[in-house]
Amino acid sequence: MTEEKKEDATKVPDFVTYPLKTPIMAYGEKIAVIKMRRPLGADLMTVGNPVIFFPYADPLRIEHDYSRVVAMVARLSDPAIPSSSLAELDPNDLTGIAWAISPFFTPAR
Repeated sequence: MTEEKKEDATKVPDFVTYPLKTPIMAYGEKIAVIKMRRPLGADLMTVGNPVIFFPYADPLRIEHDYSRVVAMVARLSDPAIPSSSLAELDPNDLTGIAWAISPFFTPAR
């Protein structure tokens, strides 16, 4: 693999879009898709890391701190979605979103 292609394969996108299987209500509007921007250091400093990464486990292990996932998604979502609305997410959607944002919080290979 060339160096350029390797760089593209490890690049984390600027936005992640997640289509919900079960829409939620926020500010009186139905939300069916959540778009999230790339986090900043300030987001990590405020919320903490929602992804618990065990790089030395065999096999490698990743866990999610769901209260931090919800707090982080509330900060990253565009348009903004309050955490009270995100608390109504279907468990499959919450888990899917946690995995969708995981590349933001784990080291690139």
